Amino acid sequence: MRSAAVLAVLSAFCACAVSFDLRTGRIPNWLNALGLLGGTSFCAAAWGLPGLRRSLSGALLGAALLLPFFLLRMVGAGDVKFLCAAGSLVGWRLLGPSFLLGAAVGGAAGLALLVMRGGGTRSLLPRLALLEAGGLRGKALRPGRAGSGLPDLAMPYALPLSLGLISITITATVMGRFP
Repeated sequence: MRSAAVLAVLSAFCACAVSFDLRTGRIPNWLNALGLLGGTSFCAAAWGLPGLRRSLSGALLGAALLLPFFLLRMVGAGDVKFLCAAGSLVGWRLLGPSFLLGAAVGGAAGLALLVMRGGGTRSLLPRLALLEAGGLRGKALRPGRAGSGLPDLAMPYALPLSLGLISITITATVMGRFP
């Protein structure tokens, strides 16, 4: 029963974050703070001290997973805080697979956007070379910047992360393996 409550709260949190991310390109700090506070409070109330430890471990893992990508300017700070807050709800055991699934969905969507917005597969190779070299950074992708000639490829990353989070949480709930 508690896992269904976590799934409901997670779904509502993800829906709000995705809505903001699609409309504004940002996930507000107040929403992420509310998600983190709600996640830790819920887990502590539902499972006691072990639940609080699980929640805080999930939040730390969420921050750790996306922080390197934030430092490379591949994701925004709101995405890092979003995964941190979501991790406080699902815990570290579900966050790892959720992140991997979300990253795979996001990667596939990103490649599709590269091809669609970039004029085909010819523009894909230079972008992948920039990514491999760690040079795929924020404003360097904006049109007219540093002669890149590459269009903006901003993508609301809360959407694929949410798909991964909700899918893995549903699977764990149905299989009776929710931590």
